[in-house]
Amino acid sequence: MSNKGKKVKVHYTGTLDDGTKEITLVNPYGKVICKLHIRPGDVSIYDRYKALMDDFDSIIKPLSDMDIKNDGTAEFDDNWEKLQQVETIVKQRINALFDMDDADALFATRHPFSSVNGVFYVENVLTVLGQVIAQAIETETKLSQERVKKYLADLEKD
Repeated sequence: MSNKGKKVKVHYTGTLDDGTKEITLVNPYGKVICKLHIRPGDVSIYDRYKALMDDFDSIIKPLSDMDIKNDGTAEFDDNWEKLQQVETIVKQRINALFDMDDADALFATRHPFSSVNGVFYVENVLTVLGQVIAQAIETETKLSQERVKKYLADLEKD
């Protein structure tokens, strides 16, 4: 039997290391809140974080005249739509920050505007994300510097 005239479909896949690292966020008691993904070698992640922090007050400004319950829901139905719009913007900016779609997982168990120690939960989240980004960039920078030193040392031998 011949394969003449038959089309054979072949699909190959490979795993490409793009530098993505998994971050596990836990509460103070060690319970996993979620897992996020970051690319520490992404040189613009710090700029996106800084822009988000610079814009944060203007992003949440529509909430300033609202009564928000401790669970992050609006006191009145007409405010609920406004709250959801701001929530969507916050999630979009966090997804853009990491270039991943992890914001829904981040807020799966707590609404971004629920109260935690008198501030919005999202404010705590952004503080921790800033710390994680700084640590990840520092680690990646050290690894890169070690590699450069190795190559420069090889050049000096010549």
